[in-house]
Amino acid sequence: MSHAHGWPDELRQACHDLRQPIAAVLALAEAALSEADLPENTREFLNKIIGLTEWQSDVIGHWLWAPDDWSSKTQETDVLGVIMEAVAAQQVTWAGDLTVLWPPGPVLVELPRVTLRRMTANLLANATRAAGPSGRVTVQVSVRATQMLLAVEDDGPGFGLLPGRCGLGLSAVARDALAYKGRLECGRGGLGGARVSLLLPISAFGKGGRITNAARAL
Repeated sequence: MSHAHGWPDELRQACHDLRQPIAAVLALAEAALSEADLPENTREFLNKIIGLTEWQSDVIGHWLWAPDDWSSKTQETDVLGVIMEAVAAQQVTWAGDLTVLWPPGPVLVELPRVTLRRMTANLLANATRAAGPSGRVTVQVSVRATQMLLAVEDDGPGFGLLPGRCGLGLSAVARDALAYKGRLECGRGGLGGARVSLLLPISAFGKGGRITNAARAL
């Protein structure tokens, strides 16, 4: 049994088999969008379905790439764009209070877009579950010297106090962070719950600009 990418052949085969039905979902949603007199709310839902399905297609394609060492493939990724995509997806299933704070200038990191999206989605899922359906979550992006800091805070009970909590998502984020010369830090945040901070090196392009703090609430 091969373990390329850390996955056994059976799981990679499952990813391969999922490509066709995902393509079919995209085709059906896009066909529905072409219908005349489509209600605006239905059009909005279909666009969200397409966005989420495209994301899953990217994830599957990423796991099926031929190179075994992903970190050797340098890709410059826009942090803010990825975070907003992940936040929009999370808000489809979570109705709590979610605030995003970010600097006005570009923040770029050198890792695949799909990897950063997966890391962000895991951090958001962990925080929203801890906060509960009517809780609060804050996502903040900042730059410290040569590093990008993505901090996710919730107003939940804190680490180790949520019954049945699974650390699989955070473990995956920590592994990805190490693979790209970053790290994950966990502690207590200003909202009273957990604060999880992802630090990654910013790209050479991102190191040149002057960045100040700004905020935007969703």
